[in-house]
Amino acid sequence: MKKKGRYVVEAAYLVPGICILLVYIVFFTLYAHDHAVCVHTVLETAIRGSYPDGRTSGQIRDDMERELAQKLSERLLWLQEERVEVQVSPVKITVLVSGSGSFLPVSGIEVRQELYRIRPCETLRRSRWMKMDGGQKNGDSI
Repeated sequence: MKKKGRYVVEAAYLVPGICILLVYIVFFTLYAHDHAVCVHTVLETAIRGSYPDGRTSGQIRDDMERELAQKLSERLLWLQEERVEVQVSPVKITVLVSGSGSFLPVSGIEVRQELYRIRPCETLRRSRWMKMDGGQKNGDSI
């Protein structure tokens, strides 16, 4: 007779805990998605802007900021109030995307990438952004 209400008390603690856990998993997934989208978009735009095509540094910066803002507004789910900064010099391009969203107790997302304009393919290859498996050994080049 003393064990009659035990299951009700356990369910009263367990069900809200599971619901809160599921909500946090969903919002963490949104955060992880937006971070990956920011990294990919920054790299994609910086690679496109790093090749010499006769534009001035100011034109490259304006084009990259416009392209980043457009792509991020189409792809982001959680991040709000994103801030895009692009710095272009003859040697490198520095891109910073930052912002924050609602609900999660994190300070936000901040992605900073530097891509060198001098031989950008060589820079990508050496930076290990695109790791290759298999036949490559220590010191071997592609």
